[in-house]
Amino acid sequence: MKSKYPVGKLIRFNFWLTAYFFLLGFVTTMAGVGLSGLHEAISRASFGALLLSLNAFTNLGLLLAFELDVIENKNKHKTRFLATSIILNSIIYLTVTILNSMVFGHKLHTFTIIITVILSILVNMLILALQNFIVLHEAKANADIENSKLRAANADAANQLLRQQIHPHFLFNALNILKSLYRVNAKLGEEYLIRLSDFLRAAVSNNNIKIIPLKEELKLCQDYLEMQKIRFNNSLEYSVSISTEALNSGYVPSFSIQPLLENAIKHNELTEESPLHIDILQEGNWVKIVNNLKRKNTSETSTGSGLMNLAERYRLLSGEELFIDETDKTFTVSIKILKQGNSLQK
Repeated sequence: MKSKYPVGKLIRFNFWLTAYFFLLGFVTTMAGVGLSGLHEAISRASFGALLLSLNAFTNLGLLLAFELDVIENKNKHKTRFLATSIILNSIIYLTVTILNSMVFGHKLHTFTIIITVILSILVNMLILALQNFIVLHEAKANADIENSKLRAANADAANQLLRQQIHPHFLFNALNILKSLYRVNAKLGEEYLIRLSDFLRAAVSNNNIKIIPLKEELKLCQDYLEMQKIRFNNSLEYSVSISTEALNSGYVPSFSIQPLLENAIKHNELTEESPLHIDILQEGNWVKIVNNLKRKNTSETSTGSGLMNLAERYRLLSGEELFIDETDKTFTVSIKILKQGNSLQK
């Protein structure tokens, strides 16, 4: 069973801790005895590093051994783990100290034993605190990743629901318009049908794709706008100004621009005297969707949930933010053009 603890990071921490205390002990001893005490400095540093290493790896072993106990008995786990860690490491410190005194012929006093036990407890608590910090930091990082994945899933689900709600309504209106067009202008009706077919084909094929080439998104947008042009005639005007380089190499989240066009048409009045202007233009690494404002006089208040959902989905997929700028005359949404490699989509 795979451990829920960051074992690799804890092992690396233990080695770095051992190396740090070896260097600390060596430098401290050398500062006191000079070059003549090189052998003594190495011996003391090695002795301290050995104790720290045994202490750290004992705690790691206990952490893994008590992992099942955490699940089965959370309340008593910390007490058992802490008590076992203190006892085992105190025994280790005493054993190494006794062996050291026997090897070097030092006499072991009661005071030395007491100091060793106290020191072992203090050092052990420090190591436990550092190891616990690593565990908590890793748990927080994993929780943040899971929350991001959950928010992305929620945003994607909301987006899918929005498509399922919009597409039948859109298709119903489109078929009604198509029926009317064939009665008065069959050629225009045929053009409308071709645009509708291309739009629906792209909508279906890109339904489960999260990041698509900018060129494909703009093709879908152009089909949509041409359909609306047929419907509204001179009441709607639009322009697209995107560089060839951006079209060939740029990416955006799927259905990130088309909903903005739909919102512009939905929330503004369209008349031949005062047409709606929609401009899709490039400024540096950004695509800007700009429309003039002439709000419809309606009691229905926009919740802005579609735009909020798009902003959240865009941020989670790309790590970038949407920029919205509204003045008395214009409404602008700026979307950064992505490179396929710099998106979070794998």
